[in-house]
Amino acid sequence: MVSAVIAASERAMLFPRERFQGIRPDISRLEAARVALDRAVNAERSMRWCLTLWGRFVRMRDGYRCVHCESSQGIQAHHIFRRATFPDGKYELGNGITLCRTCHKSLHVQFNGRPLDREPLNERGGDDQDEMAYLYGRLDVDADDRGLDKERFYFISDRMLEYFVAMQGYEPLLQAVQAGETSRIHFAHSIWRSMSEHFYQTVYGQILGAAFSTDQ
Repeated sequence: MVSAVIAASERAMLFPRERFQGIRPDISRLEAARVALDRAVNAERSMRWCLTLWGRFVRMRDGYRCVHCESSQGIQAHHIFRRATFPDGKYELGNGITLCRTCHKSLHVQFNGRPLDREPLNERGGDDQDEMAYLYGRLDVDADDRGLDKERFYFISDRMLEYFVAMQGYEPLLQAVQAGETSRIHFAHSIWRSMSEHFYQTVYGQILGAAFSTDQ
């Protein structure tokens, strides 16, 4: 197994908090929501309808609460890697996370428009690598805490993973996914994670939390 795969004990240290409190959803209902989305996408239903089903699935999977602050008020489904940057990722299950309105708003404050052709990633502050690593990591640990199947309910396609590798490099991590040595959602966290372990221990929550007080 590649060394980039983080052990459960290390992940607990990277996210120093109590176990997430979200309830475990009814698996049969969650599976039905996943199938409904797949059918709509395969039938080429309208993007609006497919995104409605995608958001419904994400909120159900995440226990109808913000995965960052645990609030159940004003929850919304958020694309971790912006669909303006990678449109093909708009229906990816593992590219969605539930946030409350305040947490969600903070992620779109700086820039939420379409990137220009050949513009470097995060040129205008819309695709923050640290934020993406943090949110993918949240989902990874949340799935473990609530015992949810990562391949079924946090799936990210090969096409999106290959896009990440094209931008970040590190082909061995993709090979680990293909060999079944690590999950796709953990891949997404690892490939965007550039900050040190010290970041998680001393600046925990600041990437998002510092901006979350803007409405207060």
